Amino acid sequence: MSVTDINNLQGQILQTIQTLSREQQQKVLKFVQSLQRNSLYEKWDNITDAEAQALQDEFAQEDVSIAESILPDYLSQLEEEDNQ
Repeated sequence: MSVTDINNLQGQILQTIQTLSREQQQKVLKFVQSLQRNSLYEKWDNITDAEAQALQDEFAQEDVSIAESILPDYLSQLEEEDNQ
């Protein structure tokens, strides 16, 4: 699609939206936002299984590290609550 075609399309979209009520414009905005979100999901779905596994491994190790660093404090807080 050429730049001219894109500009014409955007102009038509804006002109059409301007004729809508405020409530209808809000619905259009929500729809466009959902399209953007879906686009992000599509990008995520397009990663390879190896990339997904690498991310899962990376985050799993981070989760374990965080849990291990928090656990001693959490256990001491539980003991304090039990003693009250």
